Amino acid sequence: MEKHRCDHAQGCRNGSPVPACKADSQRQKIFDPELMFVECRKCGRPLLWNEGDASQIIEQSGIDVKKLDAQCLILAEGCPQCSPGEGGYMVRVVRLKKDGYKDLKEQGN
Repeated sequence: MEKHRCDHAQGCRNGSPVPACKADSQRQKIFDPELMFVECRKCGRPLLWNEGDASQIIEQSGIDVKKLDAQCLILAEGCPQCSPGEGGYMVRVVRLKKDGYKDLKEQGN
């Protein structure tokens, strides 16, 4: 069996199998904002949003998507169940910690 060495000019970039290539393992995997849990801060109910809403919130907030992970969630300041008729609920992106949660904007992320 012939072994190949990845020089990143061929090998892994042209799709041919190169066992020695570490480029894929070194790339940082970016968390998909659409996988974030969305919850009402007041009543704790999970909220279902339309596709693309979470990504739009993250983009508008100025938070770098590379800083997101599975510990992050979106908290809404109300929902149709506990605050009917209000609409346009304020939201925050937070990261869960052992002692509660921390607002990502306050963390400088």
